[in-house]
Order: sequence, then structure tokens, then C-alpha cells
Amino acid sequence: MQKISKYSSMAILRKRPLVKTETGPESELLPEKRTKIKQEEVVPQPVDIDWVKSLPNKQYFEWIVVRNGNVPNRWATPLDPSILVTPASTKVPYKFQETYARMRVLRSKILAPVDIIGGSSIPVTVASKCGISKEQISPRDYRLQVLLGVMLSSQTKDEVTAMAMLNIMRYCIDELHSEEGMTLEAVLQINETKLDELIHSVGFHTRKAKYILSTCKILQDQFSSDVPATINELLGLPGVGPKMAYLTLQKAWGKIEGICVDVHVDRLTKLWKWVDAQKCKTPDQTRTQLQNWLPKGLWTEINGLLVGFGQIITKSRNLGDMLQFLPPDDPRSSLDWDLQSQLYKEIQQNIMSYPKWVKYLEGKRELNVEAEINVKHEEKTVEETMVKLENDISVKVED
Repeated sequence: MQKISKYSSMAILRKRPLVKTETGPESELLPEKRTKIKQEEVVPQPVDIDWVKSLPNKQYFEWIVVRNGNVPNRWATPLDPSILVTPASTKVPYKFQETYARMRVLRSKILAPVDIIGGSSIPVTVASKCGISKEQISPRDYRLQVLLGVMLSSQTKDEVTAMAMLNIMRYCIDELHSEEGMTLEAVLQINETKLDELIHSVGFHTRKAKYILSTCKILQDQFSSDVPATINELLGLPGVGPKMAYLTLQKAWGKIEGICVDVHVDRLTKLWKWVDAQKCKTPDQTRTQLQNWLPKGLWTEINGLLVGFGQIITKSRNLGDMLQFLPPDDPRSSLDWDLQSQLYKEIQQNIMSYPKWVKYLEGKRELNVEAEINVKHEEKTVEETMVKLENDISVKVED
């Protein structure tokens, strides 16, 4: 197995500075401490659900944001090298560390839809569009909105899911006069036909409307009007599969018990041969095989990393569809969106296929944009952009 030199300049292999909070000691709200298990592999600390339920709004959001790694400059922030340690008996795929490093650097350059309207972001983003600040969202309502957003997102783009969530939120406020917006009590007042109308843009909207109302009734009757906190309980809800359950468990409760595998994660891990495509016929089979070797410290972020990457290189993405959900006071509003738009355009026009990106991220110099695409460029080509990225992540590997 490859070992990384302590002198390596790989972007992900540096010590992360300690993070302090205003409301309490680091160990209380930001459980960055990790428990060692055999072979020096590290995993996040277990979560005390009763403790999480007891947290007031501000402390809950401070904790869940850091727990899930949704911090500013997430992809540009180096990882603790101990996160990459695996047991000696574990076989790590070819050039995994280099590929992962390149992926993180690329993701640090571009904002993807999942960063603004993904699983954990969509409740706050949608609420802000309706004049409700994060400080006004109760942790219980946030967890519900995470679950409903995840249920709506199946086979649906994040931008479309966000619009459906916005429709529900506005209906709860304008028609049901719910000051808190989308609450369990408000959603249960919506009849199935109306809910179907509000979410008509998402895939399988009629079925999802039925599942959502059935799920909300179960939460009210069996779970004290809160989201279940175990994987089996989540899987027992109507229309909730493994991908939705593991994502909800992580984003709502901070419990990392499995990897959320969607179409992007499934496709990319097969192309990199991180899993055996012949044996992984379903996303859940991909999840099981990926979990057999991927360091547990990366389970928290790999979904957002690969999903964002997949969204960026999908030609059907429109930057404007994402930006309409970005609040004016969001720090990301200060980004150079002309540059972002240029990068999107270059990526989508010139390197559209997954296999070409796979080769680049593995470190293979096989990209010749002009020869393959024969497109004139007024600005920098994608190839030039890639060379710049590559210079940022030189790697020294010891045998």
C-alpha cells in the first residue's frame, strides 16, 4: 500500500487548525475528537441522540454544520492525514489518494448546486427565500425539512427539488398561516391532491405526495413528531430507501453509519474501479463494497464531493438555476460569478464525458482539447485550467 511522505504537499494532507465556538468548549459542541480502533483507523465519535434533541437552535446548528463538514472553504481546507489511514489488511484502489486530492482541488474552484440546495442546505436556503432566518427554524422542523427534501430529490435535480420545497413552504406560510413555515403540523393540513400540485415538477410526484403525507402521519403517531434517529426506523418509512436514509441520518442527526450512494457516486466509483462494476448492480451494492475499504473519516464528505463533481460536468446544468436560490446576504454572493460561469462553460463544452475526467483525476496526461473537440477559445482552455490545478497538488509518494 502506498504511503504518503510527511513532506508531501498534497492539498489534503495537512493538519487542520482547531475550531473554537462562542457558546461553549470545543469538546461540547464540535465533537472533533476521534476514537481510535484497530490499525489506527479513525472514525467520528458516536452521537448521543438525547443530547442532540436537547440542543437549542443556535447550538444545534453550530454542531450539525461542523459535524457534517459544511464549513466555509470546505474543499480547500486540508484534511487531517490520519483520516486517510486504513487497516494494513485493507486493499486501497490504484491511485486513490492522488485522485481524491485532485477531486478536492477541483471542487474548491467551483460552487455546485449541492453546495447551495443539497440535503442539509435546502431547508435554510428555502426558508430564507420566504423571509425566515436560520435562527427562526427549530431543530425539529429542520430535521423534517431535510427528510422531505431528500424524499423529493429522488431522480430529480437539486434545482427542481428546491423549487418544490419552496412551493410547499410558501403554501404553508400564505395559505395555512404557519409563521414557522414548513412544520409537521402544517404539512399534515395539506391534502394529497394539493401537495401533488405543489411538487408536480419532481419525478414521480404523485407517488411522493402520498409517501410524504403517510410519513408525516407516522412521525406524528410513532416518533413524537420528530424524524427517526436510526437507520432501520428510517428505512421503515414509506418511500425511503438506503440512500435517503443514510443521508437523512447524517444531515439531520450527525450520525455517519453509511455512505449515501446516488447516480454520481455509483457511476464515478465504478469508472475509477473503486468498486467492482460487475458485482455492483445496484447503488446499495456499491455502497456496501465502498464501505469495505474507504476510510471512515471520508464517509461524511464523499457524497457531497462526488455529487458536486458530477453536477459540474453534466451539460444540462444551468448556473442561473442554482443562483436564484442564493440569498443576497450569503457570503458566496461575493464570488466572481463571471469566472464561475466561464469555468462551467469550459467544462461543459470541452470535457463532457466522464471517462476523460476520470483519466485526468488519475493523473494521466491524455487530454487534448483542441485535437478532440476542435473548438476555438477566447479565454483559457480547460486543459490550461487543469494544468494550473495540477500544479497546486504536487504529490510525493513513497513505495
